[in-house]
Amino acid sequence: MVSATHDPQPVPPVIADLDLLFRGGAIGLLMLAAVVFARAPASLPSRFGVALTSCTIVGTLAGLPHPTGVFDPLLDLSASAAIPLFWLFARAWFDDAFRPTPAALGLSAAFLGCTLYASLAARGWAPPIVGLEVAVYLGGMAFAVHAQWLVWRNRSGDLVEARRTARTIFVASIGLIILWLLGSEIVGRVTGERALSGMAAAAGLFLGAFAITALLFGLRHPEVFPSTIAGATGDEAAPEPMPEPLDAALEHRLAVMMTQERAYRDPELTIGTIAARVETPEYRVRRHINRGLGYRNVSDYLNEHRIAEVRDALADPAQADVPILTIAMDAGFGSLVMFNRVFKQRLGETPSAFRRRHIGG
Repeated sequence: MVSATHDPQPVPPVIADLDLLFRGGAIGLLMLAAVVFARAPASLPSRFGVALTSCTIVGTLAGLPHPTGVFDPLLDLSASAAIPLFWLFARAWFDDAFRPTPAALGLSAAFLGCTLYASLAARGWAPPIVGLEVAVYLGGMAFAVHAQWLVWRNRSGDLVEARRTARTIFVASIGLIILWLLGSEIVGRVTGERALSGMAAAAGLFLGAFAITALLFGLRHPEVFPSTIAGATGDEAAPEPMPEPLDAALEHRLAVMMTQERAYRDPELTIGTIAARVETPEYRVRRHINRGLGYRNVSDYLNEHRIAEVRDALADPAQADVPILTIAMDAGFGSLVMFNRVFKQRLGETPSAFRRRHIGG
């Protein structure tokens, strides 16, 4: 994450050649991945993907032998920018509702600021701060682990089959590569074999680029990436074409479950529970809700019914004295924060503003 000055010790030719080979291969694969992201429909994950691959390419080039200069800290900064970009990319790719918050952007900026200062201090261009470099490494690991955890945690609600499969591959491959890179860095610092650890890190970078590129080429982008950047301009993502329901009988059972039984009121309702209640294999329910009804995840499907109930209640003069929190909880929302976010995203205004507009006061 923070590269120090170049090792003055001579590097064995074999290690130097392997390092160059791995870095060259990684750069080629990353360029392919950048092209894939650039050609995908415009979306948050595709934009973050282009930025991520671009910064990683610069960071990979910075690891090659070159004269030390004033631009080295900027090269270090670009390499380190790949870490919060990876965090943002993973969240945007696997969570359609994700939007970068000021807190997330501020945390990323703080990490980059610490990285830049540590790079300057490593070159003697700024007073050193005890423990800063360790904090930067721990922060980078925290970004990576948190991204992995979020991707894995939300896998059960994902209805896009290709993306759901990608979650497992993503978590397994990136997790192993993180351990590889961390291990090579630790071994290099303990043994002093910086050239060998650098070559091992280059090999891990190549494997990571290969895993991401192979994963991208195995996915169908219209399914994985939204067709517009939802929320960036206040517009929702363009809806995908809605085919006829795959199973008319299943559609009827789901409609009864949601409109008559109001099963969505259970905040713990999962796709497995839905499948059990309609007595249908889970994979068929997933496929029907995704391909037949056009929903990309279970929460969108359930929140559609929840928001409809809340909207009717807020516009009902007979319920003017019922607290909004009570209405939201009764409809199945697990928290007020989530309810407010979903309501405003779907209707373009806050619940209180919606109520005032319909019944006043």
